[in-house]
Amino acid sequence: MINGHNGAVNFGGNMQTKFLLIFLMVFLLIVGCGHNSDFKGAILEVKESSIIVGEDDTDPEAQYQSYEIIIDDKTKFSGEVENFKDLEKWVSRTEHPIVYLWLMNDGENTKVDKRVASEVIVKKK
Repeated sequence: MINGHNGAVNFGGNMQTKFLLIFLMVFLLIVGCGHNSDFKGAILEVKESSIIVGEDDTDPEAQYQSYEIIIDDKTKFSGEVENFKDLEKWVSRTEHPIVYLWLMNDGENTKVDKRVASEVIVKKK
């Protein structure tokens, strides 16, 4: 023991402060680790109010299913583009545009096709 300290770290504060700190750390861990997108793939086409996406595999001889994702005024964009109006231009200049999609809950419908995107993150491959 040096100068009355036993080597333990004292965060100070009362029990309520410690509980709040632990709760905040657990919350951030859960939010950071459990936020997977509903779909990850390639942007195949940008339409007037939707995007066509497909699998991220580039085998030219294989056939893959594509999905139309509806974009509305509440859809949040981030990554390489900040809004839908800039998406078509960016996609046309990018060799392998990748998209991560979070889709609006559509009740029992768990399919990707024809659903509204709540969040879109656009990146280069």
